[in-house]
Amino acid sequence: MATKPDIRLDGAAALLAAVVLLMGIPWSAALAAREAPDLPSIDREDGVLSPKTVREVQSALVTLGLYSGNIDGRVSGNLTAAIRLYQQQAGLKIDGRISEHLVAHLERALRVSHLLRELDSSRRQSQDAARQALAGHPATRDLVTGGQPEPADPTRDPTPCFDNPTVRCLLAEAFESAKAVAKRDLRDWAFGEILAAQARAGLSAQAMETTRRIQDPRLIMVALRDIATAQARAGRENEALAAAEVIPDSRTQVEALAMIAETQARHGHTQAAQDTAHLLFSMARHLQIPADQVAFATKAAITLHRTGDEKGADAALRLARITADEKIGERGKEAAWRQIAGALADVDQLDAALDAAERVAQRSDRAAVLIAAAQSAIRAGQSGRALELARGIDAERYRVLVLAEIAAAKARTGDWAAANAIMEEAFTDAEAITLPFARSYAISRLVLALSQMAGLMGPEGGSLADRFVRARDAADGVNDPRLRAQVLFELAAQQRRSRQPADAVRTSVERALASVDQIPSAVSRVWVHGNVATLHARSGAETEAWAAFDRGIAEVRKIENSWSRARALAKMAQTLIDLVAPTTAPAEGELTPEQP
Repeated sequence: MATKPDIRLDGAAALLAAVVLLMGIPWSAALAAREAPDLPSIDREDGVLSPKTVREVQSALVTLGLYSGNIDGRVSGNLTAAIRLYQQQAGLKIDGRISEHLVAHLERALRVSHLLRELDSSRRQSQDAARQALAGHPATRDLVTGGQPEPADPTRDPTPCFDNPTVRCLLAEAFESAKAVAKRDLRDWAFGEILAAQARAGLSAQAMETTRRIQDPRLIMVALRDIATAQARAGRENEALAAAEVIPDSRTQVEALAMIAETQARHGHTQAAQDTAHLLFSMARHLQIPADQVAFATKAAITLHRTGDEKGADAALRLARITADEKIGERGKEAAWRQIAGALADVDQLDAALDAAERVAQRSDRAAVLIAAAQSAIRAGQSGRALELARGIDAERYRVLVLAEIAAAKARTGDWAAANAIMEEAFTDAEAITLPFARSYAISRLVLALSQMAGLMGPEGGSLADRFVRARDAADGVNDPRLRAQVLFELAAQQRRSRQPADAVRTSVERALASVDQIPSAVSRVWVHGNVATLHARSGAETEAWAAFDRGIAEVRKIENSWSRARALAKMAQTLIDLVAPTTAPAEGELTPEQP
């Protein structure tokens, strides 16, 4: 049996890991910063540590804020105490001695400390740039006026709102809860989610007021972008473009236009999406960074294709290709061509996408292209070619997702023998996935594919009830309770639409509710119930939608933490909008269980 690698991190490495996850730093760069060299040999003179080595240790501990004595090359009680403190914090053997292992550990800690200082400097610079941009535009100048955050109202009673919830009262309570969050970054995060709900509800004035409460100017830029996207989602094209227009940072403004165009296309606002995509393409040509030109030109091309403007899509892709070849250095070319190849697949130029993929060497990047290419082949009815492309994806966690789509496509054509065989292949691959959440996610997608196939099934597909039972049993392989609850609720909805017996539907719902009870985070439980309510609303199951909403409100009542409460209330406000005016298409990532 293969042994699992030891993944324990020392103190400095754990800190770096957290920074990497939060800041989105490429792991390759981060690992280079903390990669441990061979243990150094330390200078000794007649068996005694040299003053040079002692000075290096003293200097390192000063930099790390653990030693305040003289850097004189002498071992003293103060130095020994500082070494012991460092060893304690880093999880090392505490002996107060200078050794090869200690020196190597200090060297890594210093590299991490240097990286963190650079990150902090970069963060401050980006904050300053965002603040200056906001202050320099008449429409956003008042968003950075500063001032102390207003305290929450301690006398308020949320019970009437919970007993008879409306969008306005839920958002008002969310706003008050967010004001009570002590940490600025968490408070800003909560305000960001609240204003997205306010904008979607058409409460533009309240959304701008919430934006003024956000203290990080970079998040204000994001908030303005989210307001514009929410307006587009509600079908208010003029308001969406007006909201994007006041964003003073050109890249964020273009990013907002990309999100607006994609949202408009997804919700069926075809002409508006096409107009926005043309504006996006025009602005992308003038971005200063070539990589941004490629990224947003390809986004424009995809939306133009979806709205039927093939000439415009070809022009945008031509710009992306020329930019990648002529303006991007060798280090950035591969990433640019991955985006181009993926866009070519998305606009169903499959052969051109595969030709472009030849310029992508990195396996993870090629996997993304092959997924898009296989999906293009499925849309074209070329299931054999799609299967060939899927089997060329090395990583099981990606291959499984495409195989599930191919199996469903085969089922839609009535080829149940092939559909069943491909589904078995997908389950075998899913069991080989070693990362726990990735395996759970893959199996959850297979469960959904099985339920969709059951809904499509004719007489040659076998027993409908047996198909649903198999899908429900397969959900037991989803170890993550959030994912398991989500797919079981969706399975129950599919059973209900297929007119399965009430007992069978009830069994799936009971298993889903039991999975929700296993979710440790209350705000994540709210997210699941909100997503389920939205799903039911979109399928016309009004009774089930309101039952899920009520379960979400019941969870919110129990949340005492202000940050979690604010976010949960904002989620339920969004859900209530969905129940009153359901749309036909989810927002990107909307149906994914909340990751707190």
